[in-house]
Parts: sequence; structure tokens; C-alpha cells
Amino acid sequence: VNLGKSIESKTCSQNQFHRKNKLLSMQTLKLLATKKPIIRTPTTQKTMIFPLSTTVAATTSAACAASDSALAQARALQMPSREEMLRRDSKVYRFWDANEKLLETAWKEWQVNDKQALALPKLDSSLIHPELRAAVEAVWENPTESNERALKNLWKEVSPGVYDIPFFDMDKIHIVRQWFDQAADAGIPTRPPYGIVLNRKGFMIDPRSVGYLAAPDFQTWYRDLVDTYVRPLGRLFFPEAILPNDDSETFAFSIQYQGQEGGDKSIRPHSDASTITFNINLDEEKTWTGSSLIFYNGGGDNRHVEWAPGHAVMHLGRKMHAAVPIESGTRSNLVIWTMGKGGGMGYGSSNSPMAGDNGEYPEVYRLSPEQRWVKPEEQPPTQYLDRWSPF
Repeated sequence: VNLGKSIESKTCSQNQFHRKNKLLSMQTLKLLATKKPIIRTPTTQKTMIFPLSTTVAATTSAACAASDSALAQARALQMPSREEMLRRDSKVYRFWDANEKLLETAWKEWQVNDKQALALPKLDSSLIHPELRAAVEAVWENPTESNERALKNLWKEVSPGVYDIPFFDMDKIHIVRQWFDQAADAGIPTRPPYGIVLNRKGFMIDPRSVGYLAAPDFQTWYRDLVDTYVRPLGRLFFPEAILPNDDSETFAFSIQYQGQEGGDKSIRPHSDASTITFNINLDEEKTWTGSSLIFYNGGGDNRHVEWAPGHAVMHLGRKMHAAVPIESGTRSNLVIWTMGKGGGMGYGSSNSPMAGDNGEYPEVYRLSPEQRWVKPEEQPPTQYLDRWSPF
């Protein structure tokens, strides 16, 4: 019995921490099963003889049932270290690949079983700024040039080819922040974004990324955000750069810059591996200093764009830009990219043989309003994602 209890305790621990590594090999269990230990009951002192494997299986099953959920297993996983992630250690890739299905299941369990998750408000289109939402709905209802023009007039061009708009309803933006904050406290491992830098406070959002924020309701909202707003708006503002093959895929992550010592403060000048970059601030109020965007337009024309809480900034991915260092406070953003399959059309028309000498699609190829405002057919993520990920 003592041996059975010992195996039970260790097996539970292994189930929680190392599901794929059994404490005892099958050969060892088979060997033990052939032995018939004598076990005396504490009350009758009668002798019972039965295979040890039966004892182990029964006690382990009962004792571990409560802790054997995917959520419990995920919470017990040991994440790769920051140093391992920074140097792209092969151990990091093995960790996310090995636990992909477990983590997706854990997020489903978290959403329906965790008290904090159950109390989260609903994510839906009501979170979008009322003026923008009404204009977008009008175009979806009747995709005419007149309705598109009214929608474009809501945006401000803050630098050549860079557009800004109040995106979230400031009375409801706290709902979005609640979801991110509760997800951060869920105890489920998530992979921080590490493209140019490793952002310690961010999430991978899109299912093409391992370790992504896979809560089903959040993913439904994210997909609608892309299909209803991000993709058609990119096509509207940059018709010379986008055909359907240029924005069929998506990629997304959240980031946070921290002014305190040791925080993630900036991103150096770069372009994105995207057709469109849609960058949305998630803050309820401005509590930071510094941390503006800077766009490089050539000839020394460098424009600083100051963030406003709840605003979105949209531009072509090939537009050179940077985030200047944050000086104090924190700034949080949700970044969404559209791109072509496998990244092959990552910069839209600039990589297409259909483009003219100026790198733009000729008028004859450009999408009409009706073609811009079309949603992709619903299908399982494994069918519409090619799983190529920029980072």
C-alpha cells in the first residue's frame, strides 16, 4: 500500500508537470503488475492479494481526477526562461509545439470554469467608437463610393499614408482591458511577442501563432474585428496596394511599454512584414510620457505621431516607423496585420508582378466598393490559416 501511495503521489505530480514523461516506464509497470503484494486492511487485518497495477490505477485515478484537467496541467507547466526565448533556444520551440493542444483546451476550460473569466463582460461591436461603427455599418449595408467617402472623412492623415481615428468607445474600452488583464492572470502560459524585441507584457493573438490567447469568445471577437473593420478599411485607404491575395491572412499581438527601470521601452526603426498594419491603443487615459510613433517619409521628413487613448493608427506595412522610448507610465496596444499567404505578398503590390513601374496596381485591377466589403467564408482555422508566422 505504501508503494502504491508513493507511485500515486509521484504520478499525479508528473501528470501536472510532465504529461509526456511517465514516472514509470510501461515495462516497469508490467513487471510490478506480475507481483502480488500482500495488503492488510486496517480494520479486519484480513489479507488480500491482487495485482499492484490495479491498486496504482485506482488510487491514481481518484486522487488525480480533480487536478488532471487541461487547465490544471497548463498552469503547472514550466515556461522557458526569458534568456532562452531571447536567444531563440530550440527548447522554446519544442515547448510550444508539444503543448499546443493542451493550451488551447485549457483556454476553453478557463472561459467556462474560472470565476474571473465567467464575470467578464461580453466582447462585441458595441466596443467600437459609435461614429466609426455607424459609418462602417452604413458601408456594409450599402457599399457605395458616397458611403465610403463619408467613412474616410472621419480619419485624419497624421503623416503621409498614415491615418488616425478614435477607434474604441472610451466608455467601454475598460472591457477590452479587463479581458487582457484577466488573461494575464489566468496562469496559462502564453508566448510573448518577440520579433524585433521581446515584449514581456504582450500576447500573441492570432491562431497561427503558438502560445496564443485562445479563449474562444476572445477569438470570435478578434476575427470579427479583422473581417468587419481591419481588412476592408485597409482596402479602402490603399486600393493601389491591395488585391484579395494581399490580405487574406492575419497576424496579431499585444504589446506594452513600461517607463520603469527594466521595462520594454521602444522599438527601433523598422518596417512590418505586413500589407496593412492596424495599431490600436488600449489605454483608458494617457498616463505615459514619451512613446510617440515616428514615421520616416524620406528627405528628412520624419513625423512624430502622439498616441491618444483608444485611437487606431493605420498604414502600409512597408512604411518605415519606430516607437520612441517611453519615459514614464505604461502604454498598451493591440497590433493587427493583414498579409498574403506564407508572407509571399507581405508588402502588397510592391511584390506583385501585376503592379506597374510605380509599384502600384493599375486602375483596371483595383477592387470596387462591392469587392472591398466582402467577408471570407467561415471555415475552421486549420483550413484558412497557412500557419506561416512572421515571428
